[in-house]
Amino acid sequence: MAQREIEHLIVDIDSVQPHEKNVRQGDIGAISESLKTHGQYRPIVVDRRTNKILAGNHTWKAAKALGWQQIAAGYVETKDDDEALRILLADNRTTDLASYDDSGLAELLKELAETDIGLEGTLFDGDDLDQLLNDLSNTIQDETLNPYSQELKIPQYQIVGEKPLTSELIDLTRANKLKNEIEKTDLPDDVKEFLLAGTTRHIVFDYGKIAEFYPHQTPEVQHLMEQSVLVIIDANDAIANGYAKFAKTIKELREIDDDNA
Repeated sequence: MAQREIEHLIVDIDSVQPHEKNVRQGDIGAISESLKTHGQYRPIVVDRRTNKILAGNHTWKAAKALGWQQIAAGYVETKDDDEALRILLADNRTTDLASYDDSGLAELLKELAETDIGLEGTLFDGDDLDQLLNDLSNTIQDETLNPYSQELKIPQYQIVGEKPLTSELIDLTRANKLKNEIEKTDLPDDVKEFLLAGTTRHIVFDYGKIAEFYPHQTPEVQHLMEQSVLVIIDANDAIANGYAKFAKTIKELREIDDDNA
């Protein structure tokens, strides 16, 4: 089907009506809070043939409850009532099928929580946020633990090819460039030391090559690689040495949420 033509207008709120067959139940209170904080940033969709709302019925109801006199609307034209109902249901169903990237959501909430106004205006707060953090914690456990043995799934490192060169294991290009820039400055030694330590964040590790490199090494080198968590052999050591980075993110989110509360 060709792309529909949409006409965007600001119209009297009473010139359009919610669709009487919209079966989805929306949180009018939450939508009202969003409208008060951010305004209307997405138009409702109206069937020009009937002036009934095909998408955004609850946005209309929330705006109406707030006493708005006008609303932004995008007009499309359907050929009959059957097509209108199909659009109405499809819009509701696509919302049902959507999901979150939980780790991305956690990072985003952490970023916003550290701002001056915290999570205000996101609708993630209080009990909802607590539930989200619990779900994320459970996800970490589910993905980390073998449901049959309750043990961390540890890779088996075996020699399967030639030993990679150490030059293949890491890319120091960005880190070395920053080091050179810092060394050329006249900054105090303690500041230089701090900045130089930060350059290690720009070292890029090739963990596939590192896994191939590990079984070729002496026990001493293997031990040091394990302590640096370049490979994972022991579950408890891995967690203690910082492997569970996402778990740390969840812990930080909990602490920030407690502070804001």
